[in-house]
Amino acid sequence: MSPSQSTASGPSTEAAVDLPALPPLPPAEDERSAQARLKVLREMMGEAFLTLDARGRVQELNGHAAALLGLAAEQLQGQEPWVAAPELAGTRLHERLMEALATRQGARFLAELPSRTWLDVTVRAVGDETWVLAADVTRRRHAESEVARTEERFRQLGERFQVALDSAQMAVWETNLATGQVFRSAGHDRLYGYPRPLDEWTHERFIESLHPDDRPQVQDQLAAVFASDVDAYTSTFRTHWPDGTWHWLTSRARVLRDATGKVVVVRGAILDITALKETEAALQEAVRTRDDFLSLASHELRTPLTSLRLQAQLLRKLGETSPDERLGAPKVGAKLEATERQLRRLSALVDNLLDVSRIRTGKLDFHFNEGDLSAVVADLVARFGDEARHTGVVLRAHVDAAIQARFDRLRMEQVVSNLLSNALRYGAGNPVHLSLTRQGGSVRLVVRDGGPGIPAKDRERVFERFTQGANAQRRGGMGLGLYIVRQIVEAHAGHIHVEDSPGGGATFVVELPL
Repeated sequence: MSPSQSTASGPSTEAAVDLPALPPLPPAEDERSAQARLKVLREMMGEAFLTLDARGRVQELNGHAAALLGLAAEQLQGQEPWVAAPELAGTRLHERLMEALATRQGARFLAELPSRTWLDVTVRAVGDETWVLAADVTRRRHAESEVARTEERFRQLGERFQVALDSAQMAVWETNLATGQVFRSAGHDRLYGYPRPLDEWTHERFIESLHPDDRPQVQDQLAAVFASDVDAYTSTFRTHWPDGTWHWLTSRARVLRDATGKVVVVRGAILDITALKETEAALQEAVRTRDDFLSLASHELRTPLTSLRLQAQLLRKLGETSPDERLGAPKVGAKLEATERQLRRLSALVDNLLDVSRIRTGKLDFHFNEGDLSAVVADLVARFGDEARHTGVVLRAHVDAAIQARFDRLRMEQVVSNLLSNALRYGAGNPVHLSLTRQGGSVRLVVRDGGPGIPAKDRERVFERFTQGANAQRRGGMGLGLYIVRQIVEAHAGHIHVEDSPGGGATFVVELPL
């Protein structure tokens, strides 16, 4: 017998064993088993599940659904959810479920329960039923809301930061040398004269915009960043705008390096300081003007004071050497006349200084009255006649008779006095001409000298404070007379300007309404 054969009475261990078949379950028990498995599966789900019949009544539900609605499963069974829980009536969940029951169309939507629980709801029509699957996404929703609020806060902070940058005419920038990316805030390109942001900003464009005098210094600073361990620097430079103007910028930057010391990022802030530079220049000019004025004022005030002191000494000496000399003697009269001239000059200088102060504070007073302007001007011409003769200048005048006008007598005397003093000072010894004429509804006062004249480019500037002609250092004066004249004339609703004089010199023309 071969090893592969067996006896009839002893079965081999390798032979199949036929087990008796189990009797099949009755259909009802099989169905109950499937329902049991389905129920277990529903309870194991992480989502709420329920089914609705055609009228919206709950047929089946799991524990999560009952817990979300806050009721026992028995209370919901066979009931419409919004009837069993009236607080659901009118909510988005109620409206969308009613819509799904009516249309038999599937849907997915977000709904918030009165308990402030957020659900991600999926609805499907299955046979005659409507199945509802709802996942609690309250935490996700809150996280999304928090993210949205955070983004909104950052957006508002960004807007406020940009407003602050724009208000300060400031911008920020960053260059990442590792990635080649360049960030610049919205107002960066405006600081270089571009009303709208450019598509790109390059180092070459920046260098080209610099003033030639500032470019070497900026380039040296940038080179030092890579050649040394510089971690911060400040640059102040002028940049050329597309409209042809120059503007001052100052940039402060920080340098970030990696572990090897290699420059990785350079970031900074840039500020427009054009107004500051202009103010600084104006202040420097004001200081220079002040120093010049103080020098002129001290010289001008010292001159009549020195003359007065000399006349007083001469009178004293005359009294000592000629005690019998009478007050009306020619020698005494000449000394008294010279004293009176210097006193008038000193008084005019002090009045001008006081008037400038009053003009700046808005306290220059005017008292307007009807009067004869011709008489006022004629009287002043006569008064200046002696001074003109003393300086060897011929003063010629033509004054129309009886010009009635409304004016401040003292201020108009000041106008005529300042114009005549100016003509005598700058007239180079040539004759001075004055005329007062009526022309229609206005009166015209003209004072003409034969001096070097005033260039056209300076004819407005001479009416500014502390401004004098090119020969002022030789002729004296503090540069206030014409400034005060313009203020007085304009207060009388008139105007003053400078014209060329025939044969040379300057002509000042005052026009006043009658």
